[in-house]
Amino acid sequence: MELRTLKYFLAVAREQNMTEAANVLHVTQPTLSRQMADLERELGCTLFVRTNRATMLTADGMRLRQRAEEILQLVQQTEDEMGTKREVAGVVRIGAGETQAMRVLTDAFAELRRNHPRVTCQLYTGNADAVEERLERGLVDFALMIEPVNVEKYDHLELPARDTVGVVVGTHSPWGMLDAVTPQTLVQMPLLVSSRTTHQTFDLATWSNGLVKPGQLNVVGTFDLIGNAALLAEAGTACVLGIDHLPELQTSRLRFLPLEPALTTGSVVAWKRHRIFSPACEAFLEQLRATLEQ
Repeated sequence: MELRTLKYFLAVAREQNMTEAANVLHVTQPTLSRQMADLERELGCTLFVRTNRATMLTADGMRLRQRAEEILQLVQQTEDEMGTKREVAGVVRIGAGETQAMRVLTDAFAELRRNHPRVTCQLYTGNADAVEERLERGLVDFALMIEPVNVEKYDHLELPARDTVGVVVGTHSPWGMLDAVTPQTLVQMPLLVSSRTTHQTFDLATWSNGLVKPGQLNVVGTFDLIGNAALLAEAGTACVLGIDHLPELQTSRLRFLPLEPALTTGSVVAWKRHRIFSPACEAFLEQLRATLEQ
């Protein structure tokens, strides 16, 4: 399977039309059709559903699209790294959860860019499960994850910032007049909780001295990123268990209620042990350490 074929395949997937894709690629339509037919024979599966008006991906086609994008991204990164011997350049790929601790990484990258303007970044936002999966697959270089996380198999740095755990509620909801959330109140709330499954989100049993037991919460749904979940909180439909100081929560229509007694959580930056970094990633890690020392 050639890289050129993968590029052709992605063009067809993007344009959803063989003729339009051929125009974008500056090849003839019969040539492109033949290439895609050869690819299907090589893989032994059907990649497209062809109609008179469109060329749509099958389930196998969608899986190949994801893999092809990853392969070409890694190829491009390798070419960038190998072609920049004299000057620090290249891309730093960061996966991160939603936390104010991200400011430490952005400050470090901003300083790095001032000294090495040819360094760029790719940012991916997700919960700890999603970010760690991308780290394992080599799709990010660094993972910023909200604790608790298992970092035994990674090299990592613990960040000094700690996030306050609490519940986001609509200002005009029945909970909007509270100042804090006790264990007794928490079990009465209709909650949206993080979709994390690999790692437990917060140890509420220990926090509540056993008053909040597993399965006792009134969980009405889950969320990955808090933005859309906050809309349900605004409407008064649910309350969102999460952390404070996120941009999506800075609105008069929402209130953040800290847990009582207070509960905080930390964050770590992790990367694969024994990984050979690109010059850009080495420079970023060095700058990150310097930023933390300051």
